[in-house]
Amino acid sequence: MADFTSRVGAKTIATVDVSPFTTEARRLPDSERLKAGQALVAALHDLGFVKVTGHGISKDEVHEALAWTKKLFDLPYEDKMKAPHPDGPMPHRGYSGIGKEKVYSQADVKTHDSVGNNVARELRKISDFKESYEIGSEDDPVQQNIWLPDNVLPNFRNYMTALYQKLARVSGILLEAIGIGLGLNSEENTALTQLISERHCQLRLLHYPAITQDRLQNDLIARLPSHTDWGTFTMLFQDDRGGLELKDPQSGEYLHAEPEEGAFVLNIGDMLQRFTNDYFISSLHRVSVPNPDTVQETGIPPRYSIPFFVVSDFFHTISTLPRFITAETPAKYEPVRFDEYGSIISKYQYTKE
Repeated sequence: MADFTSRVGAKTIATVDVSPFTTEARRLPDSERLKAGQALVAALHDLGFVKVTGHGISKDEVHEALAWTKKLFDLPYEDKMKAPHPDGPMPHRGYSGIGKEKVYSQADVKTHDSVGNNVARELRKISDFKESYEIGSEDDPVQQNIWLPDNVLPNFRNYMTALYQKLARVSGILLEAIGIGLGLNSEENTALTQLISERHCQLRLLHYPAITQDRLQNDLIARLPSHTDWGTFTMLFQDDRGGLELKDPQSGEYLHAEPEEGAFVLNIGDMLQRFTNDYFISSLHRVSVPNPDTVQETGIPPRYSIPFFVVSDFFHTISTLPRFITAETPAKYEPVRFDEYGSIISKYQYTKE
């Protein structure tokens, strides 16, 4: 199976088996759980990204989820628009067509170019060549789901609701592993667990349509430009097409991410970076041209992926854990409420089609 490697083969992303934390493996001794937790923390400290195996989601389940994703995006546009994402960032639910959403990094929102234009606003002029469908918890009191009528795609709602619930459970297991790997005490672990709210997470279905390399190289279209994720962490399932790249925070080099069957990608989000005072880094990542071996004569083939964004309660204030603040590493961040942070980052994200 392929590993995540840079284009010159200089560095790989670690693979960590978290099976000592899965339900079926609870009989393993605490030493095994500690070892797995420490390995997870070490990998995330290094790159902000890790491949995770032993997570309790079978290969068949991943293939089924990706098959449902393809069924959704194979529908006629008029059918997909029966569950339209509203104009504007909230509620972040339903279907968004190609070019509707624009993703950028947190630095872009705060930066202006040499003539005073906001970088994020200017990036809005470059179309993201993807379509998406956003799903949340059925118990989310802030954002209600926007579902397709059942006759358009029968059982889609039931399947995705169950998938959301399963991924939410896995996210709790991962957070437990991170807490053990960091060696947090009871009070610190309580603060860590507040970085997850199962009813506020987000399940996203993504389709990057086939496209020629020429169109991607004209600076008017991008698959998904460099950005960080806002929340606590993200779990990403992807097909075998490739194209995911992440930026090594030490070297600044982008590492090309080849998919590996049986593993999902886990990456740190902005809130966990703030919580740990940059002990964990929310690394930039993007979707670009995949490896040459996957590029067909007709162009770059379509790509499907399923990220699950793990976040805190919208109204939770994220503060840096005191153990990460020392004379050598003074506090870098002021406390911030998650919904207020998100509203700043999403300012230019959505526009009318």
